[in-house]
Amino acid sequence: MKTAVIGGGVMGREHLKALAQISQVDVAAVVDPDLEAASSVLEIAGIKGAQTYADTESMLRAVAPDYVIVASPVRFHAQQTIAAYEAGAHVLCEKPLCMSLEEAHAMKAAGEKAGKLFTMGLQMRQGHANQALRRFVADGGLGSVYHTRAWGGHIMNYPWGRYFHKKDQSLGGVLAATTVHPLDAVYWIIGAPEPVTVSGSTFCRLTQMPNPPINFDGDLKEVTVEDFGQAHVRFADGSSMSVEGNWLQHDRSRAHGFDVLGTLGVGKDVEPHIEVWDPETGAVTGVDLPFEEETASRTLAEHTNFLAAIGGADVSLVRFEEAINVQRIIGGIYASAATGAEVRV
Repeated sequence: MKTAVIGGGVMGREHLKALAQISQVDVAAVVDPDLEAASSVLEIAGIKGAQTYADTESMLRAVAPDYVIVASPVRFHAQQTIAAYEAGAHVLCEKPLCMSLEEAHAMKAAGEKAGKLFTMGLQMRQGHANQALRRFVADGGLGSVYHTRAWGGHIMNYPWGRYFHKKDQSLGGVLAATTVHPLDAVYWIIGAPEPVTVSGSTFCRLTQMPNPPINFDGDLKEVTVEDFGQAHVRFADGSSMSVEGNWLQHDRSRAHGFDVLGTLGVGKDVEPHIEVWDPETGAVTGVDLPFEEETASRTLAEHTNFLAAIGGADVSLVRFEEAINVQRIIGGIYASAATGAEVRV
């Protein structure tokens, strides 16, 4: 399958390393305004024979790929995804989806018009334990889910890239780039209920720290995103979610994770993955959650899964409706933080 990767940064490199392991994939092109960056990620992935392009339109005309991975700055996701659809390609778009709900709906419409498939780079869905927990929750093993928690970030580690710290390029900071992973995973596990309202706040600690103990190669004056954010989300089914992201955490055992709180017990992303309450004895005990051995590369797994879907297999993908709802939640946090009030999403 003729494949192109748009974006020669960190995620473009990771996708190329995974694609190099799939025999049915022919990586034909990498797009990046910095052609040296495009060549560099190809070399790191060990891929030979692919062409490099400085812009998406030229690549689409010359290559006519069947499969496109959009791993560029977020501000370009919508236009590049739509262009790929119009050129006849299936699309995997990295997270966060795009800059606005208007862009998200335009991307969805373009995919539907082209009759091509969509998925997103949300690798926690490829975890076998997470998949098993989703089945357990769907089967009623935790009873009625009334609340979830999702948190994610780094231990005093600010992700450096050409655009991560610039809101006009990336939508936001830790919430959009990092916390989105456990947020999406737990949202998917509980069946993707309809989000209704969000109340949140954000904070930038980096610019107020004297001699921050991190590697940051940028100009602090250009930092316009949050490195901390938190929110409370209400869903139409009556359940709720708490969200917290922090790139500058102090050392702790779980820098990221999620909990699912149900009337019969709790599900977690770490062992024991399930703790249930016995109404007869009053004891809380761990429950063995059987699942296959975890894959070595979730990025490789998401490509394998998506390629199977393109081939006609009935497999689980990130549906546009779910991606848009996650976009509504993250966008709602930023809107609430800006207005100082709860917002409807």
